[in-house]
Amino acid sequence: MIINTQDSLTQTVFPITIGVPIKQAVDMKVMDLVLIDCCVDARLTVREVAKIFETHNSWPGVILKSGALFLGMLSRNHCFEILGKPYALEVYSRKTILEFYDTMKHQILVIDGETSIQDAVKTALTRDKNLIFDPVVVQLYENYFCLVNIHDLLLAQCDVLENLYDEVHHLSIIDPLTQLNNRRGFFEFAQPEIIKSQTNQNDLSALMIDIDHFKKTNDLYGHFVGDQVLRAVAEEIQKTLRQTDLIGRYGGEEFICLLPNTTIDAAHSIAERLRDTVEKRIVKVNEYEVSVTISIGICNIADANGSLDILLSLADQAMYWAKASGRNKVCQWTAAISHSAAMEVIQKGLKIKAVKKKNGKKDEQLTKIYDETIEGWSKAIEMRDKEMEGHSQRVVDLTLKLARKCGVKESEMAEIRRGAMLHDIGKIAIPDPILFKPGKLTDEEWLVMRKHPIYAHEFLSPITFLKKSIDIPFCHHEHYDGSGYPRGLKGEEIPLAARIFTVIDVWDALCSDRCYRPAWSHAEAKEYIVAQSGKMFDPIITELFIQLINEMNS
Repeated sequence: MIINTQDSLTQTVFPITIGVPIKQAVDMKVMDLVLIDCCVDARLTVREVAKIFETHNSWPGVILKSGALFLGMLSRNHCFEILGKPYALEVYSRKTILEFYDTMKHQILVIDGETSIQDAVKTALTRDKNLIFDPVVVQLYENYFCLVNIHDLLLAQCDVLENLYDEVHHLSIIDPLTQLNNRRGFFEFAQPEIIKSQTNQNDLSALMIDIDHFKKTNDLYGHFVGDQVLRAVAEEIQKTLRQTDLIGRYGGEEFICLLPNTTIDAAHSIAERLRDTVEKRIVKVNEYEVSVTISIGICNIADANGSLDILLSLADQAMYWAKASGRNKVCQWTAAISHSAAMEVIQKGLKIKAVKKKNGKKDEQLTKIYDETIEGWSKAIEMRDKEMEGHSQRVVDLTLKLARKCGVKESEMAEIRRGAMLHDIGKIAIPDPILFKPGKLTDEEWLVMRKHPIYAHEFLSPITFLKKSIDIPFCHHEHYDGSGYPRGLKGEEIPLAARIFTVIDVWDALCSDRCYRPAWSHAEAKEYIVAQSGKMFDPIITELFIQLINEMNS
């Protein structure tokens, strides 16, 4: 450490070089760190030094020197604290400042200029409380000492952290190979474009781009050549698109582009031009000459009801349709794209079909793949919101127990399970600033938040396999008295599965910690559930739920 808090002439300095050094911050003006040159001759009288303090109001103290020799530091506050006592000025006025300093036994902190700002702050804050606001002595060179206020050090540390955040944030959103936005960076910049498009009623289109047979390229030429191909395709995308367009590497050999103020016809023309330039591009790496083609899916925001996630999902479906149609093509998403192609997209290229066994049952392997996909979606939602970790599995287990107690047939349990697992799938279309807002939502923000059941319905309804599982995601915010949303259903107009799940969802929310409140006790939660019987909840289901909780806790 670089600390010595003893008083006299034997100050020892130990350098630290981790982080941004104080000397570098000052010499290179990395940040606004002010070092004050306030050296005085140790032979000056106390009265003379007091007059210097009056003249130099910004000096936090004085550094005592005899020629080139550093003798110590006396802080302004400490000096005036002593001299402000009765008769103190008369007693000390004729003494030298060094004599006064030695009498006071004033403790100081000396830091080498190579010390990092972070470590300087850490060391300064370990001092005694009565010294915590004293200035710190900084030795910049062998015989050159200055003072720095702890306040200025703290501000400089904030600058260091901000610069570090900016650097780390930049690295976190940029793909190091292509220098495009990575997936995270793309989504960070894409959502504001969606909001702007909706606010201004402007067109917006998306391109989903995939390099055809890229695995074969890697297998044939090696990953180093494959990397150069990825860079070349990224270059062509950047050259073809405008500076106002948002480009990202979506993952692997996939790229994603968002084109503001662009109609679907204009997007189609841009995509065709890009497809043509990539096809003609020859990538030369050592002795190899490699060419590739791309398949592109395009979609317009009008087809996605203003949702970024739906927009990209539909563009993804169109891209896979282009690949399934022979590759090296541009395909525009339309409702005419078959469900099998949509499911192929959702399964990320797993070309599966609903085959029948001889006994008429669906292929168990296909069902397993569907269920694994659903669980993946559920985990992705929880990963987006860490506070909800474990929520999906808890509500699924309890929903199935309550459904059985309500007399639901066992043959319907699988659909209820899938619906409960996907109850919050619509939140993927809710912007982060609204979904994760710690305080109360505004009326406008609530209008957006209340759309997530509608987004869930739009996302799941094209999937035949999940048609019987939509009730919970679509209706779990409907209330028994008709005060819920999105449709204001009342009583038994609300599907039974949703009425069952609503109780479970509220119970789990009440019994879990949230950023704005701790978890309620079971007794408090039960009291609330009973109070909402006939309002938010079906009275019969409420009674059966309380029985279930009592049985589980007995």
